[in-house]
Amino acid sequence: MGRLVEYILLLLSVVLVVSTLTGSTNNYYNEPTKVTDCSVTKKFAEFTNASLTPNPMTRGKAYYVKGTFYIKKTIQWGILHIKLTYNFKKYTNITFVNEKFNLCDYLDDLLNILCPVPPGIYHFNYSNIVPKLFWPGRYYGKATAYNEEGEEMMCQMTEVTIN
Repeated sequence: MGRLVEYILLLLSVVLVVSTLTGSTNNYYNEPTKVTDCSVTKKFAEFTNASLTPNPMTRGKAYYVKGTFYIKKTIQWGILHIKLTYNFKKYTNITFVNEKFNLCDYLDDLLNILCPVPPGIYHFNYSNIVPKLFWPGRYYGKATAYNEEGEEMMCQMTEVTIN
């Protein structure tokens, strides 16, 4: 079960960093991902120049995420709340993930840096396999990071299609 959570956590890095898609020459596949910055403030951190390929993603196959993470204030510690839902037959939403993770562990996995993370610009290039557990369809994700005082540092929402 721990390996499944790891796969889900890594897949959800998409929620934090996706802003545009690249891939096939078909125009459908080159449309920008609908990413909404739901942050109440931008004084802590921002993601820029992010991309996800391929679009749509395929269960059991690799996906690639790259981008730039701009940290404005030192991150001593934090919580990352991730929620991933699936719209079942346009009738009801099924929550696949609604978990809280240690933000420092997540940043170590994604950026290979340990907390405290000083202000600066960090580039990342990450790949992994989409778990076969996920059903084909459209997923809606939201990730919110909070610091040790409970202040929201960042919030991102997006949609991801998995075949």
